[in-house]
Amino acid sequence: MSNEEIAIVAIVFGSITTIVFLGIVGSIIKSWIKSRNSSEDITKNKEFLSALRDFKEKTERRIANLEAIVTEDRQLESNKKSERKTEHKQTEHTRAVEIEMDDESRSEESKSSGNLRNMLNQ
Repeated sequence: MSNEEIAIVAIVFGSITTIVFLGIVGSIIKSWIKSRNSSEDITKNKEFLSALRDFKEKTERRIANLEAIVTEDRQLESNKKSERKTEHKQTEHTRAVEIEMDDESRSEESKSSGNLRNMLNQ
């Protein structure tokens, strides 16, 4: 083997060894941190509990606000629908009245024209 090949093998071997070493050291540090944190009881951490309580209260307020908005929207939609129905009924009623008036005026015209014909025939 030449010196260049030996240098390449040494670099590759050193890199692999360094990666494995760092992985082992990282896992040791991670397990140490976990054991340190898990030894504390979560109920003793007052900051965490107060933050959790605040989060819960804010979430409940947001949910209540959203529920109020949804109910208002539903009421507005139902009011709009009922207004449309009453408007539709009113327009139908006015149309019916107009048709009746048209029919009455036509019948009056036909009566008057019928009277005119009778007068002409006599």
